Amino acid sequence: MNCLKPLAALGLLMLGASQSLAAPTVKQPNILLIVADDLGFSDLSALGSEIQTPHLDQLLADGRLMLDFHAAPSCSPTRAMLMSGNDPHIAGLGMMAEARKRLPPGSEVRAGYEGVLGANVATLAELLHDAGYRTYISGKWHLGMQPAQQPQNRGFDQAYVLLEGGAAHFKQANMDLQSNYSATFQHNGKPIELPDDFYSSTWFTDRLISAIDAGKASQKPFFAFAAYTAPHWPLQAPDKYLAQYRGRYDQGYEAIAHERLERQRKAGLVPADFPRQAQLEGVPSWASLTVEQQRQSARTMEVYAAMVAALDAEVGRLVDHLRKAGELDNTLILFMSDNGPENATRVDPNWIKQHFDNNLDNYGKPDSFLMIGPAWAQVSALPSRRYKMTTYQGGIRVPAFVYYPATIKPGRSEELASVRDIMPTLLQLAGAPMPGIKYRERDIVPPQGTSALAYLQGQDARIHAEDEALGWEINGSASLRKGPMKLLWDATDGKPAWHLYDLGKDPGEHHDIAADHPEQVASMLRDWKAYAQRSNIAIDADGHPASPAKPATPTVASKP
Repeated sequence: MNCLKPLAALGLLMLGASQSLAAPTVKQPNILLIVADDLGFSDLSALGSEIQTPHLDQLLADGRLMLDFHAAPSCSPTRAMLMSGNDPHIAGLGMMAEARKRLPPGSEVRAGYEGVLGANVATLAELLHDAGYRTYISGKWHLGMQPAQQPQNRGFDQAYVLLEGGAAHFKQANMDLQSNYSATFQHNGKPIELPDDFYSSTWFTDRLISAIDAGKASQKPFFAFAAYTAPHWPLQAPDKYLAQYRGRYDQGYEAIAHERLERQRKAGLVPADFPRQAQLEGVPSWASLTVEQQRQSARTMEVYAAMVAALDAEVGRLVDHLRKAGELDNTLILFMSDNGPENATRVDPNWIKQHFDNNLDNYGKPDSFLMIGPAWAQVSALPSRRYKMTTYQGGIRVPAFVYYPATIKPGRSEELASVRDIMPTLLQLAGAPMPGIKYRERDIVPPQGTSALAYLQGQDARIHAEDEALGWEINGSASLRKGPMKLLWDATDGKPAWHLYDLGKDPGEHHDIAADHPEQVASMLRDWKAYAQRSNIAIDADGHPASPAKPATPTVASKP
């Protein structure tokens, strides 16, 4: 185990987290954090998919699969949790920057909903840097555009990043994610000219490998954050991967969903009595689509599969490089997705038609612009319900595993865990103290997460206490977990109400048992209100999630 002994750790805590710390005398492991963008739980072949992901599968087989691991319902809130160890509402991402832009002009927004990572938290990169690590990020940042908010000023030695939430994956005339957006690629705050052969997953891997190699002479361990933008829309992939999946989805989303569930059942990823047919909500049956609609839908999913396969290949290349460099045995690898699969609904179709070539023959190639949509997204999220931007399991339960054979035994974990737990876990692994209420002469909020290291090493039986409540909220939708029980408020429902699910018996959230268990609902609602209060979440008098914004107070002219 490469962490400090309890007394030594206590001594470091007494130094105060505002001081730079000398590297511990024990050998610290490298840390490679890999985050996929909008990848669903069932999209790895080891988790039921027909998409071939051999490199990720091998890491997963040799690591600990986290079966009950949760992110936020969308990307930048998850990244705020990852960097801060806190609830996103505390770290500044109770609302995404894109959602804030849609508010009426002059709206006053509640603290914690600024849409950028706040200065009131110390970042994982800052704390690992203080503990003697080289710190690198290559990929998506999505935590602030201003210089002070950028990664090179939040603890990273080298930052090759896309500042926004996404962009085209090839170099092309219009790189934007949506209308009135932008695509800003930078290295340590300076603009980057992308090469003509740019493909996002490959380019981000190249940059990370170069940064790791360039810093090797320092003899310091590295913290490398591979923040891929795949398979986030617009869906695009190199031709060799597109060819591998041509025709694979012609049978339609219902058939593919059935195949995935059967594989999950055989692998013991769902209960034996789990429904054999996926419940795809709000989408037409495949048979009801026209031939042309079926061709377009199937081809779109081919592109998505190709993106996932290309991502897997790049992860394999990165891991192989570490192996050849003699670094892999001393590297902990943590892989996760930042939320469930997308169901993009806010992209202007007229803007897409005006700027991109979505002829069938150009699907997935430069200048195409595709999104998988709600049907395939629900397939991607199996066995969970719904998708990104919801607090159903499909929006927040993500594929995740930890690989570090030196101290972590392979297997499966069914312990409830969250992205909030990553910072405490990695800090303990590195022998670095948790920050207090001060960091570099500024007031901060200490991390709320719990280290999972002792559990992963077999020393503790649990990560969180059995009666500990964990909550989520986004755009008025909310949920709370307490053991296997889940309380959920769906703001998109025409008549929202609190629902109750027993995930131990009903992991697909098919059966609302709230009416049969009013005392359980009342108890968990008290927990929800306490979580909302701790996290500064806006709620109304009845405890329902409320809008964090209010119109600006009109200026009243003074009397003469």
